[in-house]
Amino acid sequence: MKILEIEDLYFKYHADGAQRDFSLKINLLDIEKGANLAIFGKSGSGKSTLLKICAGLQKGFRGSIKLFATPLGASNQSAAGREALLKTAILFQDAPLFNCGVYENIAIGLKIKKYGNAYIKKAVDEIIEKMNLNDISCAHSTEISGGQARRVCLARVLALKPELLFLDEPFYSLDALNRAKIMHELKLMSGQSGITLMLVTHDKSEALALCDKMAVIDAGKIIRYDFVRECFANPRCETEAELLGREMVFYGTVVKCENEVAEIKCAPNAGWKEAGAYIDGGRVTDGDFFKIEAAGSYSKDDRVCVIINPQDVSIGSIKKNGYENDETTSVLNNYEGAVESAVHYEFGMLLNISIGKNIGFQAYITSKSYERLNISRPEKVKVSVKATAVKSFLMP
Repeated sequence: MKILEIEDLYFKYHADGAQRDFSLKINLLDIEKGANLAIFGKSGSGKSTLLKICAGLQKGFRGSIKLFATPLGASNQSAAGREALLKTAILFQDAPLFNCGVYENIAIGLKIKKYGNAYIKKAVDEIIEKMNLNDISCAHSTEISGGQARRVCLARVLALKPELLFLDEPFYSLDALNRAKIMHELKLMSGQSGITLMLVTHDKSEALALCDKMAVIDAGKIIRYDFVRECFANPRCETEAELLGREMVFYGTVVKCENEVAEIKCAPNAGWKEAGAYIDGGRVTDGDFFKIEAAGSYSKDDRVCVIINPQDVSIGSIKKNGYENDETTSVLNNYEGAVESAVHYEFGMLLNISIGKNIGFQAYITSKSYERLNISRPEKVKVSVKATAVKSFLMP
């Protein structure tokens, strides 16, 4: 069941406003009940504007928006439209607490909707229990921490039991520990209560943790709408790859292609315009390029973009008499590189590796693998990538 349907949406800010040059154009977008959606993009791309329009907070648009099969008006809402909006709730990143107790804060929305006292008490007690807020339920809003305040704000909207919850970067100001806890609670609560989420974010961990589908938005247009993990694993264009935080994006030309495996001559790390100058042979020698083989069907001299995920890069030690093991000898792409830096993450290490002049690779490996390799910097390592793991597409 589709609970939100958008078709041929167009919105432009007033000519005299600070955002007068910005317009939002969404050809088609929908949300299925129970399929949480992330609206993903950088600041100023139109994420929050789209959310406000869908939540009935931004007027002046053209096109069709249906909420629970009910059309939303571009100016004044019909009675049916207002009824549909009552099935929703919204939480902004800077949502404040009222100057009263935690319990009263959670109950405010229910009181505004004029529920009876018995229902309000039951609903508030239930959400306090589910979100583990018992220890602070009698506290005043000024006596709790920032992380606790954010959980109270979330409890306040969840107590309303909306069918669709709009979230505008709700974890923006939280530390990593509080953010992880609240995301877990929200995911759990949305599943238990049948609440569908529409989340605006530029943080990929939030999209991956909470959502099933993702709409990648750039300059007011959706450039990709797909399952979250598919978007991150297989970007389909240069802009999408950059928005999703891909560091290993290279450009090159196809030298040859046999048996659906292409040999690609890539320029050093650079944007497409700069790489074009390299590829055309105007500035550098062949020694500045590197070759990579990728699964795909291309013609000789095709210009392509190549994307590699850090998780798909394998690292091995090198001994004086050769490689430590032969487990990657069947891999088509093998390089020798120097580890220049290593960044600790909760469950692993991100290595930055130089395999040539201005050619940087990244590899994400487990902490145990890093300890086993016993890498000291700058130390030579074997860098391997399977051809089937290399993403590539034609450049226009």
